[in-house]
Amino acid sequence: MKRSAALLAAMIAACAVVAAAATTAAPAVSASASDRNFTIQDDVFLLDGEPFQIISGSMHYFRIHPAYWEDRLQRARAMGINTIEAYVPWNWHEPYPGQYEWQGWADVERWMQLIQDSGLKVVLRPGPYICAEWDFGGFPWWLASSKVAGGRSMRLRTSDPSYLAHVDRWWAALFPRMRRFLVQNGGPILMVQVENEYGFCGEDKEYLRHLIATARRHLSEEVLLFTTDPPNIASKGSIKGGEVYTVVDFGPAWFNPADAFKVQRSLNEEGQSPPFCSEFYTGWLTHWGETMANTSTEVLVKDTQTLLEFANSTGSLSFYMIHGGTNFGFWAGAGLDGDKYAAHITSYDYDCPISEAGDYCQPGIGGPCKYHALRDLLARHTGVEPPEPPPRPALARYGRVKLRGPVPLLSALAELTGGGGGIRSDEPDIMEEYGQSGGLILYRTQLPPGSLDREATLDLGAPVHDYASVLVGGRLAGRLDRSQPGGTTLRLPAQRREGSSGGGVDSLQLDILVEAMGRANFGCDTGGWDFKGLTSKNVTLDGRPLRGWEVFPLPLDDVSGHALPIPGMPAAPSGGGTAGADAGTGDGVLAAARRRLLGLPSLVVGTGPGTAASASGPAFYSGTFSVDGTLARGGGGGAHPADTYLSTKGWGKGIAWVNGFNLGWYWPSRGPQMTLYVPGPVLREGRNDLVLLELEAPPDKAAVELTDQPDFWGPGGAAAAASGQQASVGDGEDPFSSSALNRELERRTGKLSKLAEHLDLLLSASEASSSSVQKCECCRGTGEQECNWCHGTVGDVLYCSEGGCAPCPVCRGTGQCKCPNCCGTGKRASWLAKGPQ
Repeated sequence: MKRSAALLAAMIAACAVVAAAATTAAPAVSASASDRNFTIQDDVFLLDGEPFQIISGSMHYFRIHPAYWEDRLQRARAMGINTIEAYVPWNWHEPYPGQYEWQGWADVERWMQLIQDSGLKVVLRPGPYICAEWDFGGFPWWLASSKVAGGRSMRLRTSDPSYLAHVDRWWAALFPRMRRFLVQNGGPILMVQVENEYGFCGEDKEYLRHLIATARRHLSEEVLLFTTDPPNIASKGSIKGGEVYTVVDFGPAWFNPADAFKVQRSLNEEGQSPPFCSEFYTGWLTHWGETMANTSTEVLVKDTQTLLEFANSTGSLSFYMIHGGTNFGFWAGAGLDGDKYAAHITSYDYDCPISEAGDYCQPGIGGPCKYHALRDLLARHTGVEPPEPPPRPALARYGRVKLRGPVPLLSALAELTGGGGGIRSDEPDIMEEYGQSGGLILYRTQLPPGSLDREATLDLGAPVHDYASVLVGGRLAGRLDRSQPGGTTLRLPAQRREGSSGGGVDSLQLDILVEAMGRANFGCDTGGWDFKGLTSKNVTLDGRPLRGWEVFPLPLDDVSGHALPIPGMPAAPSGGGTAGADAGTGDGVLAAARRRLLGLPSLVVGTGPGTAASASGPAFYSGTFSVDGTLARGGGGGAHPADTYLSTKGWGKGIAWVNGFNLGWYWPSRGPQMTLYVPGPVLREGRNDLVLLELEAPPDKAAVELTDQPDFWGPGGAAAAASGQQASVGDGEDPFSSSALNRELERRTGKLSKLAEHLDLLLSASEASSSSVQKCECCRGTGEQECNWCHGTVGDVLYCSEGGCAPCPVCRGTGQCKCPNCCGTGKRASWLAKGPQ
């Protein structure tokens, strides 16, 4: 087994490219001495002159309800880390050009202060590009609007003056707020990143130098600045020498640490390269339609120990993630692989040590408990006993909720848009041109008389971004998916007058409702754009252009100006559940839907609770549930009801709101996520309101369940549970009881045996042709190829083979492989296509 593991490490390390780029002489990276400082000397970090090993964890305040910020930090601190790695997403704080948000969910200064109060340090990552599986990689949506200087055409992540002008304005607003938190000023911030994995994009050193100069101007000349890249592209994404400190990132089982840190040393000045992996992956992201990420605890723990002990225990690391949180609202990003679009699920649980709800041991996913295994390892390594972990979070079953409805979205359009009609346009345009950040957008036109006397082909001219419902005369004619073959065209059926044997309809209304599921979070230069809505102005019917459009932006996250009184209903109580409204998350949707449901019942098809749904096309459903004040309260942020999960099993696809708070997308027809996390602070004692906008197909009985267990098993979840793949944490069972620990030991022994078996298979395949490399198929236009990989119990192991993605011995039997980065070489060490399958 050791020989197999060594060979695996050698294979992965074989693709590391050590490149050195000549540069002009520059000042050393070390900060000047002061009473409080963070410096580098003899390849060791020094905090106030004493050696300091960074043991960090990534945590995103924008994915956590603010009432839980302190709670999640306490849980991270109790695992034994000493630092938080913190992204700052530009689009979270500048929703419109020059309009900044710094309160509530956007109170990054409070976040910094809480980290400091928790006794933790900070590694700050302010972008301007952050990736993070976040919408547009953190860039503001409005960069794609031609109404903004350079918009829609500027070259992102380059020295383009139009782009840099926006970056400079953003950092000029952010950095003065961060300056007081620098370690030199008595704060927790040790170091600050410029850009993020820029090596994927190019080698514009002047762009990097501009960011470095801007950061120093606003922060201080002494601040330690760094870049992050995988080892194979680090020479492109950084500047050789002392202008900036270069660090690397990689995951368990992907690397040979000696080779990775050798690359890092080659790019830093002598003595200025403490080994640091700034993203050490505890889990992985998941897209809709995939199996939920469930990565190996054994490999993570083993390789964490290797890093911590590297170079006489001077190796530093940051767990990505230590707590993932949730993509509430419309903030989830997406992946693009050529023409294949894959939106990230609403949960950002990431299979990391602290679950989406702040729990331990990943209930709902399964596998050995990462939190306690890492906590034990860190305590042994540092010799410091960490604080006692806070109690497991309070989760409640609030039960079954029957929903009233449906109310077709088209019927509620006046309330949702203020009744003023749409935006007139001869041709349709992208969502961003109508001043809209995300959500839905409706394009409407009148079809020429007689155009549907017989079947006709609607052609959108380019793939819709990202999914669309097409309605003719208010009835659903079909749906379009940007990733599907033929996803630009739809056959519209002939339309006839009711009760007539012939004769066409004189005029018909065509509605195209487009769902923006998240902008791609990876992109470079002009290829980084991911416009939303209809992406071609040339929409045709049987080849004839359609003109004269009315466009209705439906952001559904900030329509509070249209919150109308609800006849016969008491006013919603103040307090408790108002946090979502403060964040602009959609009280108006709730008001509009309930007004239609209760005030205008003649529009409702089947108005009784729980009746069969029969709406044609997207429709609202609404219901209420009660929270008993005697229920257990959640921890942190004051008293509030316990958290819960909204189970949408049996529904199709849509958006859910609780008390006006946008929980995000649900898509149980595709999975794997079947439940949406509901933080207790958005609930309130007494009556709570629930609204669903269903876009595909509701169940026969319109109802949902509020449960205390997450479900990431997909539409076939019952079968997965029956096969024994459930989480080790049983319903109501103490996960650390002797019986549970014995079962955990048995499971771990079995997994280690399987691991040895997989490595032997890999060894056999590799020995058959140890020098074999195959060309990879995917390319992002940079000339750097990508290759196939799979999620395995030995970690995320990289392969490629003839003909694309082939099943491999470590892909959990699913045959599903995924692919980033083959180290910039266009090739990857691989096993033969004819090897073990």
